Amino acid sequence: MERLRRTDVGATTSTDGEPGSRSNSRPDHVNGHAVGKEPCGPLGDGYRLAPLRLDYNPLVVNERYLRLYSGVVYDACEHLGLSGRAMSGGMYPLVHTMKVAGPAFTVHCISTPSRDERIHNIRLGMLRSMTPGCVQIRDTQGNCNCGQFGEISATAARAAGCVGAVIDGSTRDSNRLIEMEFPTFCRFRNPVEAFGRFMAVDYQVPICVQGIDGQLVVYPGDYLFGDNDGVVIVPKAKTMAVLKQAEEWFESEARSRADMASGIDPFEVYEKHGRF
Repeated sequence: MERLRRTDVGATTSTDGEPGSRSNSRPDHVNGHAVGKEPCGPLGDGYRLAPLRLDYNPLVVNERYLRLYSGVVYDACEHLGLSGRAMSGGMYPLVHTMKVAGPAFTVHCISTPSRDERIHNIRLGMLRSMTPGCVQIRDTQGNCNCGQFGEISATAARAAGCVGAVIDGSTRDSNRLIEMEFPTFCRFRNPVEAFGRFMAVDYQVPICVQGIDGQLVVYPGDYLFGDNDGVVIVPKAKTMAVLKQAEEWFESEARSRADMASGIDPFEVYEKHGRF
């Protein structure tokens, strides 16, 4: 189990809503890394509010994507000129039946020995920005010395509306995550606590993860889809176009499958449905 560190974090949300303002007491750097720059909206405790802004209902769109599979989603990306939009091999769910779909809530993390509890608890502010239906995705900068996501993070995220997690690294509390049926994708598992080794320092900013063709930039609101074959990342602006193309092919494949199972010649099936 992860542990939240107690600090003097308040619980009052500022109501002035002015972009760009921030508390003077807010931490700005750890190990030379900027922390939470350019807030989208100030919170009384210094942590910024940065909700996703989407032009669709994520809960409805998520249900549509969850009918699909990663292969057809990736194929739709390539068909629309979006090459290389998958994370590299080794990114799998804790259980093969887990699937995840939703707009990306990005979290930028670093390796650091820092034990600054106020910066560590930036995740408390992060939770307030989560949009129902979002999927948390964390970069890890190649860190391998701890578990970078676990049961407490998942429980808090789910309560805030998050429907899954994609960690470009490790998890711990794996059995708990499986028992609570929280879709979690990772590269490996590690029992070591992150505090003093690894820390989230910002959220809702562009991050880089390991992609099939090198580093892949993920922006807040990009659409994440994952199943037992891996994770596909759809650019935010193409979320609906990819979905519609993938749905069309998915239905065509179902008809092709039925025809082939009935004994119709494969060439005839291809000519009829265009997918094989």
